[in-house]
Formats: sequence, structure tokens, C-alpha cells
Amino acid sequence: MRDNGLHTPDGFRDYLAQEQFFKRRTEERLESVFHRYAYSSINTPTLEYMEVFADKGSVDPKQMYRFIDRDGEMLALRADLTPAIARITATNFAPEDTPLRFCYVQNVFRYSPNYQGRLREITQAGIELLGPSNDEADAEVLAVAIDALRTAGLEDFRIDVGEVRFLQGMLEECDLTPAVCDALRDRVVARDFVAAEAIGEEHDVSREMRRLLSNLPFFNGGAEILDEALEGAKNETSRSAVANLQNIHSALKDYGFEKYVFFDLSMAGNMDYYTGIIFRGYTSGLGFSILDGGRYDKLVGRFGADLPSVGFIVKIHNLTDALEKQNGRTPFPEAEILIAWSAEGRGSALAAAAELRAQGLRCANSFAGGAEANVRDARRRGIPKVLYFDGVSRAGVTLWA
Repeated sequence: MRDNGLHTPDGFRDYLAQEQFFKRRTEERLESVFHRYAYSSINTPTLEYMEVFADKGSVDPKQMYRFIDRDGEMLALRADLTPAIARITATNFAPEDTPLRFCYVQNVFRYSPNYQGRLREITQAGIELLGPSNDEADAEVLAVAIDALRTAGLEDFRIDVGEVRFLQGMLEECDLTPAVCDALRDRVVARDFVAAEAIGEEHDVSREMRRLLSNLPFFNGGAEILDEALEGAKNETSRSAVANLQNIHSALKDYGFEKYVFFDLSMAGNMDYYTGIIFRGYTSGLGFSILDGGRYDKLVGRFGADLPSVGFIVKIHNLTDALEKQNGRTPFPEAEILIAWSAEGRGSALAAAAELRAQGLRCANSFAGGAEANVRDARRRGIPKVLYFDGVSRAGVTLWA
């Protein structure tokens, strides 16, 4: 029988010193970019009332860790950052306070019944831009995403960008009942285009529209596919979606980031949640996204304040995996200097160590004994320098560097 006192629960893990250094350094690099674009850090509670997440369209309730408190209230571990920030916005700010720019690095908790190596405590770093509802706001959020991944050290990546209104317009043009429309949409969201075409044929959708639906997977590539999509789209909703993407591409060219963007008009996601652009970041060697985002203009309104919003999250674990595959993990020395002393040199050693620490250097006090033992200890621990204080030299003697 397994001793649970020696294990972590499935989906939860420890981060040892090397891993934690690599993870935290990545988070700090992302945060530095968020702050440079004037996004302010906020923090949300680990526990929220269930109502914060219920019926918000982001996380299936079956994936939430839920509890009943002593007052009989249903609570949930934070399952998604965006609804929590929507709550904060609706209860603390007015429309005239916009634009609001928030960023965060926090953990979310999601239960996966079919656990297959996936984490259930997930660190996410992200931003939310609330207030503006135009293509300039969409372009800024995409630019921050690209800049953040580059600053984190990722080189080989791309952002796939779609627009949910493109499919929405096509479905409206089909003039189907809501139930059939939902079924057709679900097949497209699941990327089962053969089934989508079969549904269209069964319900007498025009041949041209069925062709467009079945060709959705091929509406992907550079900006040139937007011109092609604009020619094929007859309804105003789809044409407006394509025009929005064209404007975003133009803005990203001015940011200098257009080479990272790949357009995919078959992207749909949860169309009850997303209302405009939707995007995901991918890199070679990983079969899943490292970044997810989009526009969700209706979410804050579910908390009582109608406010457009757009944002993204970076999946820290996926990003650090990608960085390690690309560059390897940078060794993390326990300390930069090992401070050692004889009985007579302790006073000088501790005074010098305090001064070095005040300068921002990581200094470890030694317990290894004599000079030779300290050199061996520093080499074993990967510490690049040893300062030894024998009571004679107040500056100490460099034994090894």
C-alpha cells in the first residue's frame, strides 16, 4: 500500500531548486514585458464562490475543485483567471476608468478525470485589456503576446489567429434552426468537417455554402488568405471578421511582429465565450498550445458591467518545456560566492558577506572546514568562487575562481 505521506496527489508536483529557478525566471521575463506595456499586476483569491465561474463559458464545472464551507456556500478553487478579473472589474471600476490593463502570474486548479500526465495545478501568466473594442486593442494584445514569448527566450513559434464571427456569419447565412446550427457549429469547433458537410447536405444547405464549410481547414496561411476569404464571404458578419483581421495584420506589421502570425479561419473555440479574434501560440516539438487568447466582450457583462475585453494566458509549464527543448536548462548555481573562514576570520568574513549581499550577490556561508575542503565543496556544488578569511586579510583570499 502506497504511503501518501511520501507522495504528491496526481496532477500536483514539487519544483526543486533548478526547476523553480528556471520557472520563476521565465515568469519574471514575461511579467517584465507586461509591465513595459503598462499592464498592472493584480492578484485574485485562491478560493472563489462557485458563481464566479458557473455559466461563464470558460471551464466545465466537472473540471473544478468544489467545496462547501461552514456557512453552506459552494466554493471553488480558482479554475480560470479571466472570470475572476471580470468580477474585480465589475465591482471596482466604472466605464470611465477604461482602458484597464491588468496582468498576473497565478495558479489555477482543474480536475481531469482522465488524468494522463497532465497537471491539475497550472501556473498561468497573462494580461487582460478591458474597455477598447477595436482592432487596435486586439493588435496590442497580440503584440504583447509575441514580445513576451520572444523575451522569455523562445525563438521558433507562431501565433495562429482566427475570428469566430467568420463562422458565425456563415451559419447565419445558412438560415437553419438553432438546434441544427448548434450541431453544425459543434462539428466545426471539433474540426470534424466531414460531419459538418454531412449535416449541411442533410438540411439542404446550398452547395456553395457546403463547399465553404468543407474548405474551412484550407483557409489558413499568411495575409493572402484573408483576401481569398473576403471574396468568398457574402454576409456582412463574415466580411467584418475578415476586415478586422486585415486591420490587425496591418498593425502588427508596424509593430514588426507580422512574421509570427498565421491566420486560420477554421478556428472557432467556444463561441458562447469568444466574440471576436481567437488565437493560440505553438512551437515545434510540442503538440499543444503554449498560449491561448481572444476577445470575450460578453464576460464582464455577466457580472453586471458591460465592458469589452481581450486577453491571453501563457501556460508556464508548456513554455518552460518548450524553452528546455530549444535551449536546454541553464544551470543554476546555488550561490555565486562561498564564504569560508577560520575561527579568527569570522568577523571579517560575515562583514564582507553582508556587504556583498547588499550588492545583490548570492553568498553562501561555508561549513566545510579548511581551505582545501572548501574548494572541493564549491566545485561539487557548482559555486564559482571561494573567499576565505583567515583573520589576517580583511578582504579575504580568493582560493578558487
